[in-house]
Amino acid sequence: MHPLHGGLLGLARTVRSEQPTADLTYLDVTSAGRPAVCDALGAVSRAALAGKKLEPEVAVSTDVSRRVPRLAEAAQSLGGPIRMHFDARGAVSNLRIVPQIGAEDEEPVAGETRLHVKAVGLNFRDVLNVLGVYPGDPGPPGADCAAIVSAVGSGISHLKVGDAALGHGLAALASISKSDARIMAAISNSLTFEQACTLPTTWMTVHMSLLAARPASGHDVLLHAGAGGVGLASQEYCHFIGNRAMANVGRPYKHFYLHKMGLAGRTLSSRDGSAFALG
Repeated sequence: MHPLHGGLLGLARTVRSEQPTADLTYLDVTSAGRPAVCDALGAVSRAALAGKKLEPEVAVSTDVSRRVPRLAEAAQSLGGPIRMHFDARGAVSNLRIVPQIGAEDEEPVAGETRLHVKAVGLNFRDVLNVLGVYPGDPGPPGADCAAIVSAVGSGISHLKVGDAALGHGLAALASISKSDARIMAAISNSLTFEQACTLPTTWMTVHMSLLAARPASGHDVLLHAGAGGVGLASQEYCHFIGNRAMANVGRPYKHFYLHKMGLAGRTLSSRDGSAFALG
């Protein structure tokens, strides 16, 4: 795909997200000749007229072959520790899985833990990092994680080898990571690894934001994007400190969801300016 056409692909994906019933196919014909383009357009038109389910994205090649995005299993030769790697930023397609060599040989220094990563939570920061649009050098992608502590350095009392923990790992999109023990915390079996890895950045963002705002008990707090991760965590935090939360959201099912979460009558529309103004 030509970089200049990336906006069209993003638009098509947004339309499909906002209107799931819409059959909108994106054809990438950047590297295709006229015969291949005509053949692909004919095939899509015939399928649409016949009422068949259309592929959302198709790349057409000069040899008239067509490619569609699919998840594929990693090569079986990568049986040991692995990590996510890119040679250059700029596109998610630059990411690939490579062996992680020597990670288990590094002993943690004082105050540091070595982690066997079980689950990783992705943030928008990771996306910006891979795309090369994050300001400054964000380092390798991957931070929020849940893991098993496999080694600890000196001076650590709250974690021990074998503990399940959540927090921020360095380059956590890998089998093995390391972290400053001060930003790791042990977890119980009440949380799965998949649940735990979604918490660190979300809850720290909420904590620091409300700490800066310093709302007193009984105050009203307006939450933007109330159905997102930070918005949902903020509602729980507000309840904990005695605030009355209100939230703005977009689509109707998000209003319905927040109503079930206890915000009935306290949601505003983020898409209708008049509704927002009138409450």
